[in-house]
Amino acid sequence: MDGLSLGIDTSNYTTSIAVADADGEVVYEKGLLLQVKPGERGLRQSEALYQHVKNLPVLFESIPENLKMRERLQVVCYSDRPRPLEDSYMPVFRAGIGCGKTIGSLFGIPAFAVSHQENHIRSAIYGSGMKPEELHFPLLATHFSGGTSEILLVNSRKSGYDCKIAGATLDLNAGQLIDRVGVRLGYAFPAGKALEQLALQAVERSCVIPSNVDKTNFHFSGQENKAAALLDSGTAPEEVAYGLHRCIAKTLSKAIALAAATYGVRDVLFSGGVMSNQIIRGLIEKELSRRHLRLHFTKPCYATDNAAGNALLGIETMT
Repeated sequence: MDGLSLGIDTSNYTTSIAVADADGEVVYEKGLLLQVKPGERGLRQSEALYQHVKNLPVLFESIPENLKMRERLQVVCYSDRPRPLEDSYMPVFRAGIGCGKTIGSLFGIPAFAVSHQENHIRSAIYGSGMKPEELHFPLLATHFSGGTSEILLVNSRKSGYDCKIAGATLDLNAGQLIDRVGVRLGYAFPAGKALEQLALQAVERSCVIPSNVDKTNFHFSGQENKAAALLDSGTAPEEVAYGLHRCIAKTLSKAIALAAATYGVRDVLFSGGVMSNQIIRGLIEKELSRRHLRLHFTKPCYATDNAAGNALLGIETMT
């Protein structure tokens, strides 16, 4: 019977597990969103870690018996840090590290670590319908979420990816911008889905929140202030929401265009929770339509936090 790979990811937002088979297909995945109190804009690391510890047993109990994990599990891969850098660290990943190492020891199978960012890249490739060998490396990959807003120059290696920052936010992350405006409007954290639904109600779509791009780097803090000022002046919330989405799309499009020209890349991969937003996706596609780039958007479930990338990276070490 073919072997299986188990992926584990414990991020700032979600506790996730996934299982991939020897054919490189994700056969099971599930995540539990961390719970944030109404009006709050996130969790302390200790609070998030505690929720991961509670969530992981629940997720493992949900794995279907017909996968026969006890007989078929051959490797476990877990996220141990935010980025593939030696000094990258965040306490929430200790939950996944401990769980992954324990499973590896009990089963007598390899257990290895990659970064949360590499997990995002691999899951986004899978969700885009592409295979890694169909892409032209190096490529550009966006990682836009509540905790990160980076454009990465990515090269593949056997057990993950080498990532160099080609552009990044100089203050707020895109996801933080969305969440702060959403919470201000009374939505629960994280507010991405709610704010996207609000933006879809915009009719005029004439509200302008200017982008602020410095070569391949960019700013979002001024955009939060601009959105707040517009709301305080009586501008319709749905119009402000749409203007905010358009600002993020224009910011990213400008930075990608320059980074692609600078590094001579053809492929651009979009990952991170913000990239699950269909308004932002459509605007980026329009902005970059004349740039002769191959744009690879992923299914929303593989843009947000998940563990599919880790499960796939695990299975790829077996080949």
